[in-house]
Amino acid sequence: MAGRGVDIKLGGELPEEIIAEVNRILHRAGYADSYDMTMEQRRQALLQMDHAEYGIYESQVQAFLKFMDDMERVKSLGGLHVIGSERHEARRIDNQLRGRAARQGDPGSSRFYLSMQDELMRLFGGQQAEALMQRLRIDDALPLEVGLVGRLVEQSQTRVEGANFDVRKHLLEYDDVLNTQRQRIYSQRDLIFTKDDLSEDVSEMLRAEVLRRVPEALKDPEGPWRLIAWLDQIQPTHDLGGALIPSYMIQLLLEYLKEQSIDLSSPASVRAQLIALARQALEAEQEHLLASTRNLLDHTRSRMEDMVQEIRDALDTFFASLEDEQPEEGTALRSPRELAEELAGLTRLPLRLTPEQQRLLRSDPDQVRQLIQPQVEAAIRQQALTRLVGAIERRMEESPGLDVVQLARQEWDEIEQQVLTTVNRLFNRRIDRLVGEGDQLGKELDIVLARLNGNMRAEHLTSLLLMMPLGSRTTFDKKTHRRVSQQTARLTYTYFAGHLLEGRDPEQAAEDVLAHLERTRSILQTLHGMSAWQRLSSARWSDLDEPTRKSLQAALSEDACRNLETTPLHSLPPDEAQQAIQALGRRALTEIYRQLLLGVITELWVDYLTQMEALRVSIGLEAYGQRDPLVQYKSRASELFQNLLRDMRLGVVSRMFTYRPRDLEALQFGLKPEQEIAAELSPAAASEQKQVEASIDAGDDAEEAELAEETPAETVAPSGAGQTISRSQKRRRRRR
Repeated sequence: MAGRGVDIKLGGELPEEIIAEVNRILHRAGYADSYDMTMEQRRQALLQMDHAEYGIYESQVQAFLKFMDDMERVKSLGGLHVIGSERHEARRIDNQLRGRAARQGDPGSSRFYLSMQDELMRLFGGQQAEALMQRLRIDDALPLEVGLVGRLVEQSQTRVEGANFDVRKHLLEYDDVLNTQRQRIYSQRDLIFTKDDLSEDVSEMLRAEVLRRVPEALKDPEGPWRLIAWLDQIQPTHDLGGALIPSYMIQLLLEYLKEQSIDLSSPASVRAQLIALARQALEAEQEHLLASTRNLLDHTRSRMEDMVQEIRDALDTFFASLEDEQPEEGTALRSPRELAEELAGLTRLPLRLTPEQQRLLRSDPDQVRQLIQPQVEAAIRQQALTRLVGAIERRMEESPGLDVVQLARQEWDEIEQQVLTTVNRLFNRRIDRLVGEGDQLGKELDIVLARLNGNMRAEHLTSLLLMMPLGSRTTFDKKTHRRVSQQTARLTYTYFAGHLLEGRDPEQAAEDVLAHLERTRSILQTLHGMSAWQRLSSARWSDLDEPTRKSLQAALSEDACRNLETTPLHSLPPDEAQQAIQALGRRALTEIYRQLLLGVITELWVDYLTQMEALRVSIGLEAYGQRDPLVQYKSRASELFQNLLRDMRLGVVSRMFTYRPRDLEALQFGLKPEQEIAAELSPAAASEQKQVEASIDAGDDAEEAELAEETPAETVAPSGAGQTISRSQKRRRRRR
């Protein structure tokens, strides 16, 4: 077959061993170019030789001559004749089969036979040919070999090939949708790999996400507390080397305290303002908790009514089936015990039926139903109330002390009133404990303010705001059987900070949020730049790698870059040094953003391809609704792609302030590798460098020997002596 590496040779296949033996005979007979001779030349040469010269290769020569005779005989008969039992719907397949008959220039022929019942003739034109045969009264056994039938077959094949082409073209339109999306994602991914500064791209993502969330949050009937919680999640308060970078929620509280004219020089003023703030935060949290408890009660009641109605319908079906139940031939009716087990499984409740009630399932099912239905409703109510009390306990982080059995006996209005009263009482007790008679927060603030001794600063106020929500409690660990101290949240500022945002203009609020986040990003950039500056301050221009040079060239003047060729970085003027710090910090953030973007794209793109494959498999069902599957596929794919871009943006924004790269070496940039520095040295300089290092190593060895002699044998190294100075560090110190 074509493309399979197999050719049909007339006369069969001659083994290579026989050809090798024939060449050996001809070479021994004096033919120097026996290996370059054609098969016919070898045959004529063998026929001219004496049979005695064949020697032990007589059988191989006879096999060779027989092969040549058979090949000539096949050629004289016309070569290979291919017979096709039908015509394929594609002319390409028929031509491949015809090509078997005339390979390598050999003679051959082909002939195809068709039947009126063949698939091709039945679908395209077979009825016309059959009607023609009936009109001409041609016998069915008479073969037809006319040009009309041949042209009819070729026209049929052309139509089939056109239909197949349309199918492939239609499938290609499905592929084009995903290919377009793939090109867009891959182009962005390539840009992430090559772009030197990704700050603008990430800032644009941040701006788009904030502008989308802020107006929606301000329209929320419950208030913008969800926006505050989201902002506090993506950008929590950072403590970087003692420098506190407050979150947006803490920043709102600081601005609120400033509006209240807090006096940092007066401990009494600070204490009073913080206690008032804590009380307002607790009251806002209490208001939200009561509202959420009401919603939970409404949801529980609605869910309970749905479950009761569902069980009632199931009971109706069950008892109706008992009346119409007829035993199958050879089987008996189900026993009362089996009916009771089926009824318990149907209701998914632990029903308790006495033996007498089980017998009544057959004799008087209506009476059993009247007995079961109140039991089922009571069990559903008790189950729903148990979940309700558990949810309140988890939210309050303490037991509400509600008796579920007693609650289940009351009317629903009484249940709501008792639950809300209990929640309100528990929260009032917490308020009294923290800022009321217990004054727990006030006592802790007194201790901290006494330590400050009037030296109160803005960062101290931020620390106090972070300290107040956290508390500790002692619990018993069931695994270790010991008392352990756990950190708990005594209060939250989220709902009170949400009240501070209410009533603001959406555009102004969005710009305020963006300004705070951009300011935080600028601070992080400066901190990263200072960290890189400390590592590179003693390096010269020739010691820096190429990307760091480009970053500094874009930030510094030409004269400053020229001076760095002979002086280290710390010799820069203060203004130039500050620009260099910003450039180094910008590059550090770019490396962080690069890893973050690539990770988010890789993770979400794989899941997106799975979704698209599932969509392509199921989109054909749209045809049953009289809708074009291709149009629906393009519409759904566009929606999924927009969701993908939104999820990518959200994934980047959610982690851009808290992401810590896995590859920390990516942030240790700046200096050239030692191999590259060694390659740049001239042979003489490299030899001199080796001599200097050898002399330093010899001096280090001598110093170590002297220290070993001077150190008493009984001297024990201190516990911190693990910080051994390597030879390379000693060499760097000597050079300095």
